[in-house]
Order: sequence, then C-alpha cells, then structure tokens
Amino acid sequence: MGFSPSNLALYKQAFRHSSSKKEITEHIQSNERLEFLGDSILGAVVAEHLFKLFPTRDEGFLTQMRSRIVNGQHLLILARKFGLDVLLQSRLTKKEKVDSSAYGDVFEAFIGAIYLDKGYESTKQFILNDVIRNHLDINELLQNNTDYKTQFQILMQRQKNTFAYTIIKEGESGREKTYTVELSINGEAQATFEHKSKKVAEQKVAQVVLEQLGEPKIMEN
Repeated sequence: MGFSPSNLALYKQAFRHSSSKKEITEHIQSNERLEFLGDSILGAVVAEHLFKLFPTRDEGFLTQMRSRIVNGQHLLILARKFGLDVLLQSRLTKKEKVDSSAYGDVFEAFIGAIYLDKGYESTKQFILNDVIRNHLDINELLQNNTDYKTQFQILMQRQKNTFAYTIIKEGESGREKTYTVELSINGEAQATFEHKSKKVAEQKVAQVVLEQLGEPKIMEN
C-alpha cells in the first residue's frame, strides 16, 4: 500500500467480518464500525474529486458519478485488486461473500482504518493516488449507467414525488439473512426484491420500478 501501519490492530479489525462471531467479544470488534467511517471518508474524497473534475456539471450528475464509484460492485472489484478478499476473516462461503456486501464492506473498513491510523490527508492521498488514478476509468464510468437507485432518486425529484425503501421481511438463507425490500412512490407500493444484501435489494427493486415506468436510463452523460 506504500506505507507501514502504526496501529496494526485497526487493520486486523477492518478484516474481521461480523460472521466471525466466536472471535468477536466486547474487546474484539467486527469491521462494521470501521465500515461506517470508511464509507463517509471515501464518499467525501470522491465527492471533492468529482466537484473539481467536472466544474460545470450539476448536482444530479455528480451524485450519480459518485455512486458509480462507491457502489457495492465497484468496491468488490477494488477489494479484490488490493487483495483484501484474501485477508477477510469470516465464516462465509466464497459464494456468500460474493452474494453479500462483505468484500465492499471490507474495503470501506480498510479506508476507515487508514483514516484512524494516518489521518485525513494521508487517507485522501491514498484514495486519489492508489485508488482513483490507478484503478478508475472515468470515461468508462461515463458510459456505464447502472446505478438504478440514484437514477430513481433523480426521477422522483424531477417529478416531485416522495418515495421510500422499506424492509418488509427478513429471512434466512444458509448462514446469512435475506432481506425483502419494498419500494413505494407517494405511499403506494410499486415492487419488491429479495437479496442477502440490503444495498443490492434496493438497487434491484429500483431497476424494476424504473423499467415499469419506462425509464431504464434517465440521465444523459
């Protein structure tokens, strides 16, 4: 990564998935808190980078571009490129790791660990130099329009509609929970989708509703 950790315990926590229940105690935590922190730091750095990179584009465009960079599928790819998938400690099967958000979560937790260990400026430079400049193709992202959740949000803002994602059911599939997410517009249910990841379920149900509305792609690049 180009640096040596000062506090190795932070990185060990970043690689510890919540499924490792026997290893997690009051003093040994999973990576969920670091994931929360890393998600915020990553989003802030990417937002600033896009703000400067596209000085004439509006909020909707910047929001969607940021979502394309930090969405679960892209974070999964980044986690593998950096070898974080090998370091992840969990009781999940390989398929369960891929189907869930475990790989994306460990990448965000890793960013959180760097922030606590090295500070904001060092984390920012790592994200800009090692992540964005080495592993991000802006032109490809401009052509790739698959963030359905953001597309749906923009459409609802244009139409001045209210909407909500609601978990209407939680089940079990193997070792993991499953979530059934319902998407409603102005209080009326439109569609549901079930998945092991709440983030994926929200993306998929947004895609379904967009297609029902005849709006599979609503943002022009």
